[in-house]
Amino acid sequence: MKKIKIYLLLLLVGGVVASCDMDKMPYDSIPDGEAFTTPEDFSRFDATLYAYLRSTTYGDSYTAPELQCDGFNAVTGFTGSLNSMYSWSFTDEESTVSTVYGNYQAIIANCNFIIEGYNNCDTTNTIIFTEEGKKEMKNVKGDAFFLRAYSLYNLAQYFCRDYDDALLDQANSGVSYRLDYNPSSDSHTYPARKTMRETYKQITNDIDSAAKYITREGEMGAIYVTRDAILALQARVALTMGDYDLAIRSAEELINGGNYWIASSIADLEDMWHNDGTQESILQLRTSNQSELPLQTGVRYLPTEEGSAPDYVPTQALLDFFSDEDFRKDVYFMRDEITTTRGTGMVYMFNKYEDRGKLYDDYQREAARFTVEPKLFRITEMYLIAAEAYAQLGKTQKAKDMLDAVMINRIGDFDPSNTAPYYTDVMQGIKDERRREFLGEGMRLFDLKRWNDDVTRSTPQQMDVEGEFVDIAQSPGANTTQLVREAGNDRFVWPIPRQEIDANPQVVQNPGY
Repeated sequence: MKKIKIYLLLLLVGGVVASCDMDKMPYDSIPDGEAFTTPEDFSRFDATLYAYLRSTTYGDSYTAPELQCDGFNAVTGFTGSLNSMYSWSFTDEESTVSTVYGNYQAIIANCNFIIEGYNNCDTTNTIIFTEEGKKEMKNVKGDAFFLRAYSLYNLAQYFCRDYDDALLDQANSGVSYRLDYNPSSDSHTYPARKTMRETYKQITNDIDSAAKYITREGEMGAIYVTRDAILALQARVALTMGDYDLAIRSAEELINGGNYWIASSIADLEDMWHNDGTQESILQLRTSNQSELPLQTGVRYLPTEEGSAPDYVPTQALLDFFSDEDFRKDVYFMRDEITTTRGTGMVYMFNKYEDRGKLYDDYQREAARFTVEPKLFRITEMYLIAAEAYAQLGKTQKAKDMLDAVMINRIGDFDPSNTAPYYTDVMQGIKDERRREFLGEGMRLFDLKRWNDDVTRSTPQQMDVEGEFVDIAQSPGANTTQLVREAGNDRFVWPIPRQEIDANPQVVQNPGY
């Protein structure tokens, strides 16, 4: 089969992939018989859509932007994995960049196919299309709108500058996408990049459309898109766009709805992260068989074999950021012996995605190590979205109330009447709490970009070798342990993959690549 290196129109109907495979099918055809003629067809294609989502979240799509930031150092003798991201030397040929780009574009293509299938489906046969069947079909169409919005938003987060009124109508400031399923090998038909205004308008339009079709009510640990998940995405997007009133309304509807609560003990956090507990989850992608195993997010942070070393460990500065009374410190980190080129000793490692958690217990497969069921939205994020939005509007007390509601459930000695041990400025307190709460979840780079803050690494961890402390970081220096990148640096924005640039003459590369 001819290999066509173009991401925008990828569609692997009925298949499940862990990353983009550009050889699956030509772009000017679709398998015979793959059409929507019954409600069951919609359910089958919906399952494929969720399979794409499951294999797009977690893994290096979360780890790579995390390693760009200020929380981790490469360990001496490490394998070199994601080193170009860690050292900010990546190019438009970086495989992680192309995989993230291609996977989200694949979801969009699948969404377009489902939406068009719904619009073209003849539902007049009441024997085949019962009212219950039509309701499920509407939910599937709603899923397609939601996941197209979700994918466009994430493409904008990775591949565009932060939402800025001054950039809204700048040419090529947004994402390249199409809204129809129209496969073609003719590169002249491929779309150019939209403006930032057009991109975010499409995102918000798709969120609104999802709300018209989705009827599933929200519940903690929901495994499909619900009306609550729509609110959660709306809150996240609104915060990015600076629509603080909408961000607050959407977040507070979830906070006040009574369906979700914040985990408030080490045991709850342990269950949530290591046993696939549904605490806090507004949308959590269930793994019901071994073919649905999520990507291994923890594989870069923990040893793959006993006595070996991970590729990356937390900086000492990050460890110091968590007080001893912070419940997360006991769950997110573990201290154990590792062996590096500097010897064998004790260090702290990042353990949010532990080596052998519930999924490994369930399936006993290598691919089940270092992973948990993807948690796309959690109620804790809604509190911190509301807090940030209130702070940006100058409503400091309301911002403080939302921030404190999280911290009192996470930190044993936290006293809302005396926050000085943890923060004095509310906005800085929100930034610090997001850093702690979402560590390893791929949000740090986007947060820094939204706040227009620098990336500043400092104080590497040292390894305790029988009471003597030795350096553990690989090649310490200005591009690693002491890396500083000022806000606005071109590499806060990832490059459009080289394959896409070569294949699509309409696409313009980001500055600096």
